[in-house]
Amino acid sequence: GRVGGLDEEDPVLLLEDHHLPGKVRNQAIIISGESGAGKTEATKIIMKFLARITRKPDRPSFITSPDGKMIAALEDRVLSSNPLLETFGNAQTLRNDNSSRFGKFIHINFDIMQGAISGATVSNYLLEKTRITTQVEGERNYHIFYQLM
Repeated sequence: GRVGGLDEEDPVLLLEDHHLPGKVRNQAIIISGESGAGKTEATKIIMKFLARITRKPDRPSFITSPDGKMIAALEDRVLSSNPLLETFGNAQTLRNDNSSRFGKFIHINFDIMQGAISGATVSNYLLEKTRITTQVEGERNYHIFYQLM
């Protein structure tokens, strides 16, 4: 389906091998736009796509930790981190009920030998700190403060 101007099943994204064999290079995707343009949704679609194309059918969705606990696969842990970040960094504004009040740089590492996600880091920047103490009329503080009540 279409989300925020992006088609989740874009034919270019569905190509299994859209790079030259033997050529590995760093790549970046920059997502920008005005408030409410769909940046967060576009990020979710891209992250789901990367998780989908790197997950091998023979790899389990869960692994067992040394202490016997079940742990979600790395791809799922990367995807599930986004809602937590949004709780601490999103707020209701006049233009958007779930507006990101921060920027984030998501660095996803790939193991080129296995063709799988091997790790990820998320760096937040430009957090709107003034929102903690004051909000414009008709706007709200960060979602986390209302969820704790």
